[in-house]
Amino acid sequence: MDRSEMEQHIFDTLGKILVDKSIIQEKADPLMSELVLEPEDFDDFFAELQSYFGITLPTRIKTDLSHLPDSQDYSQLTLQGLVDVILIEMNNKKSR
Repeated sequence: MDRSEMEQHIFDTLGKILVDKSIIQEKADPLMSELVLEPEDFDDFFAELQSYFGITLPTRIKTDLSHLPDSQDYSQLTLQGLVDVILIEMNNKKSR
């Protein structure tokens, strides 16, 4: 799976969850903090990504992203950055 396919799946997953899809339609690489998601929306989002990509995202990342914009570490994470996190987790899984 290449990067563009990963990005498309992330956008498709967000499209199923977001009420206002304009942020992912208008911006090339929106910040995760710009997405208007409730904590339970993030739970659904992460569950879908983990299932689809066959990974387990670190609990700290999931918790911090679920509490944006309060998270100092991830308040500037973009969707492209999330793709990078997923790629790292997929590579880590392969090397185990």
